[in-house]
Amino acid sequence: MKNRIHISISALITFSLSFLLISFSLFSALSQLSRYDSYQLQNRNTETLMNIQDFKRAIAESQATFSDYLNTENAYKLTSYHQALSTGKTAIAVLDDLIGYGEEASFTLSSMKESYKSYISQCEKTFELFGLGREDYYQEKQKAEMIAGYLSLYSDELLSLTIENNVDSLSEDLRSYSVFLSLNLVVLFLFALMIIIILIVFTMNIRSPLKLLAQTAERIAAGDLNARATPSSRDRQVNLLTETFNDMADDIVKMMEEMKMKVDAEKMLLEEQKKNLEVEAQLDRATFLALQTQTNPHFMFNTLNTIDRTIQLGKTEDARRMLHSISTLMRYNLSDGNVPAVLREEIEVTKEYLAIQKVRFSDRLSYAIEIGDSLLDTVFLPRFTLQPLVENAIIHGIAGKEDGGTVKIKAEENDDGVIILTIEDDGIGMTKSAINEAMNKSWRASKHIGISNTRHRMELFMPSEDVFTIDSTPGDGTRITIRLRRG
Repeated sequence: MKNRIHISISALITFSLSFLLISFSLFSALSQLSRYDSYQLQNRNTETLMNIQDFKRAIAESQATFSDYLNTENAYKLTSYHQALSTGKTAIAVLDDLIGYGEEASFTLSSMKESYKSYISQCEKTFELFGLGREDYYQEKQKAEMIAGYLSLYSDELLSLTIENNVDSLSEDLRSYSVFLSLNLVVLFLFALMIIIILIVFTMNIRSPLKLLAQTAERIAAGDLNARATPSSRDRQVNLLTETFNDMADDIVKMMEEMKMKVDAEKMLLEEQKKNLEVEAQLDRATFLALQTQTNPHFMFNTLNTIDRTIQLGKTEDARRMLHSISTLMRYNLSDGNVPAVLREEIEVTKEYLAIQKVRFSDRLSYAIEIGDSLLDTVFLPRFTLQPLVENAIIHGIAGKEDGGTVKIKAEENDDGVIILTIEDDGIGMTKSAINEAMNKSWRASKHIGISNTRHRMELFMPSEDVFTIDSTPGDGTRITIRLRRG
């Protein structure tokens, strides 16, 4: 039932966002089409205005050159007259294609065309009488001038109608734009509301259970080994993490009970035979398991707090990736601690941890792994050897630098068949006293518990004076070297 509810909520959110996006896209397309039509109409009206003005100027020019020729008989004036008539014909022909916004405008244009024909005919008749030397040409000239006056009035009326149509078009465009703007605001509001709903859903289903899980991990780290988390999320991954966490806690309790029994038995054997080497080996093995178990609650608490902070910042996808990584780490942790890990397993689980830290540090953290394939499946070491050292490099080395840094993991075989495994960072480095504390003091007393714990486990796993060394200078980073052998 819970899974069906979760899917329904996700589907509803997806459908709502898709519907809003499609609706907004369709409205935008229709609005743009409407605005394009309006833009085309405005261009057409502008071109109409320009042609009407051209026609009006042509009539005025023809009138002036017409009168000048009759007064001076200058051939240049006659040529200018014919050019003005040609300009008028072109302008009125274009207007015939542009005018299309009302019967009144069409009627005015039709009247203007007929009057223009009459005007040209009257001018020709005046020229003919003038050429014959007849005195009555003057009356015909006055008729032509009267028709020119009508043409000017028609032009003014057509200009007025065009301007009026353009104003109506602009008003309609402004109304459409106002509606479009209002709907835009509504859609943006709906988007914002949907995002708030999504954040609330994710907070209820992920952050709250993770916060409870972190509190439970903190209680276990403080010594309350009976503390358990209750699966309460609708998210399957979060519930799986909670169940895996509880399984880990049960295994820790079981392991500690077994260790207690073993330690009690070993104490009895030690009292009977203090110099027995077998008893000493068993004690070393119990200590090894105790060291390996001791890191789990501390690591879980820090990682879950990191995921919680990521969710608070609204980075839900990053949090989901971190949940996947920590689930992988926990499954690896639940495997048999008595069995050493192959180097490839350690590298893969360390990559998962680095993926979690990359979400936290972003571009401030980078890493490089340089290990040949021939070593990955032939070199063995205790489980969770690399992760605590990488964590120490990030938390105590790189986190203290404003511009971050790089962690490099490298392994190579020397001429003596020894595998040299190094974990190096370019962080703030360690002081000599810190190195001495990590190398010489008991791992329980050291502040660098990750380094001390791993060093102690390596010394039990592969007894040697130089199995684990630290080289560091304050300000120049730290390099930890582990010496291993194949098989």
